[in-house]
Amino acid sequence: MDSTEEQQVERLKEFWKEHGKGIVAGVVIGFGLFYGWRYYDQHTIETQQQASANYEQLTAGLSEGSDNALQNAQQFVKENPENIYAHLVALQLAEYATNKDDLATAVTALQSVVDNSDDKNMSALASIRLARVLIAQDQLDMALSLVQKPLPEAYTGFAAELEGDILAEQGNTEEARAAYERALQAGESLTPALQMKLNSLAKS
Repeated sequence: MDSTEEQQVERLKEFWKEHGKGIVAGVVIGFGLFYGWRYYDQHTIETQQQASANYEQLTAGLSEGSDNALQNAQQFVKENPENIYAHLVALQLAEYATNKDDLATAVTALQSVVDNSDDKNMSALASIRLARVLIAQDQLDMALSLVQKPLPEAYTGFAAELEGDILAEQGNTEEARAAYERALQAGESLTPALQMKLNSLAKS
């Protein structure tokens, strides 16, 4: 792994720490409330309760780095592609894999959420994270396709900043500047470096 890729991976790890747990926690709480009133069928409730228990066990294993945590999480995600708890496990699996510099596993986990989640916010979160991993792998065109697709408003600023990063890396200065400006217009500065990135392009 060269120095540029190492820097990308380190930035990716910092992003997990800054933005990961709060968003996922909100999704878990919202999901619990949703199923509390909508799904009254006993079998469905029992199935979701089991999935919830599996989620707790698997994410605890990943957090603790216990034996077979990675394999168990991968199996659960693979066997339950449309289950929201599996999507939540996949998000944490991707974070775990990224911290281990196993970007291929992170890509597979995040792609499963992008492909299978019906929740627009969860899919958008996975798309943003997947784009970051792909950038670290220097797969810029694939990352660009993810951040240029329509996303919920809460994610448009993050997507625009990433789009600017990719376009700047590809040498498309004018388009990168426009993307950074959209990111700033989406709200407050999304990263401390955003204004610096824009200023740097303005001077070039």
